[in-house]
Amino acid sequence: MIWHILTGEYPPSCGGVGDYTSLVARGLAAAGDTVRVWTPAAEDGRDDRQRTLPDRFGPLSRDVLGRAWLDDPGIVLVQYVPNAFGARGANLPFCRWVREQAHSGCDVRVMFHEPYFYYSLNRPWRNALAAVQRMMAAELIKASRCIYMSSSNWVRYLSPYAALPDSLVLPIPSTIPERADPRRETHFRASIQGSVPAPVIGHFGTYGEHLAAELTRVLSPIVERHPDVRLAFIGKGSVEFLESLQSVMPAVAGRAWASGWLDRRNTAAALRACDLLLQPYPDGVTTRRTSVMAGLQNGVATVTTDGFLTESVWREALPAALAPAGDTQAMMAAISSLLGDAEARRTLARRGRHIYRERFSIGRTIDALRASVEMGAGCLV
Repeated sequence: MIWHILTGEYPPSCGGVGDYTSLVARGLAAAGDTVRVWTPAAEDGRDDRQRTLPDRFGPLSRDVLGRAWLDDPGIVLVQYVPNAFGARGANLPFCRWVREQAHSGCDVRVMFHEPYFYYSLNRPWRNALAAVQRMMAAELIKASRCIYMSSSNWVRYLSPYAALPDSLVLPIPSTIPERADPRRETHFRASIQGSVPAPVIGHFGTYGEHLAAELTRVLSPIVERHPDVRLAFIGKGSVEFLESLQSVMPAVAGRAWASGWLDRRNTAAALRACDLLLQPYPDGVTTRRTSVMAGLQNGVATVTTDGFLTESVWREALPAALAPAGDTQAMMAAISSLLGDAEARRTLARRGRHIYRERFSIGRTIDALRASVEMGAGCLV
């Protein structure tokens, strides 16, 4: 198979969509497919699959892509986040052009990482953009032989704007490796615990405003009721979060550690140094949360939240312990139960890793993508 993958970002300098696209490109290539990744800019260190476009999916890019797809026809896979395609998140002409290419015979498939901006009373100036992005999504749906979605929630978000073709949910896998240097794991655990062995509760993420507020609220009773517990904050923004936490919760002084930014292998080692991961999300855990995926893949027992965006797989397969979002008492009960039962933690960790490999891993994504093409016009539903 030949894949033309379109993305607004790609390593070495990128965010989560770029990292995901790199995993997909490598996985498809490893399966024997030909892969070309089309990006609006390239930096030193790019891989040989990357092709640079002359602008951010504007007229010049459309000319380049149109010629390339005629000369070397294959599957066009759009990694869609509306703000990644230029025109300040309102590139409706590009989406209409993609639909025209599909009508001319291109096999277009779109991976919806995010559908569009929400309408907001607090930010009314963004509502016009939110409307345009719904039109963009509709054009891409109509262009697609098959759509892929990072969450099953996107079915109800997208279906009001166009009749959906066959679709397939592709959870976003962890971009953190599964393997870690045991020596680094030991080093991190010693740094977190200090001179006295103690249970370690960790959190991995980027500590955005809403999540940081939720995490602070959940941590307060943990610090109070479990004085022996040590806290580990892992990821970019963790140092700043710990400083802020200490200002409102002085009791964490001497009991908490922050990693700051770590490369991927050291991140895996720091995660494995934890006995338990606490990953509360105000809207609930979803298959888009790579922060929770990293812990599952690395076999760390995880407590997270069940909210309005949480998909059924989390309740049915139970790869992590769930507590209702916003219910601090339920979250505290789950944490206390697992802290007091090492075997229960090991059982949960094993189940989480098994479910990750079976349903969430990049291997599962690659198999599903290739199978959906081999089936012809449709996808696995």
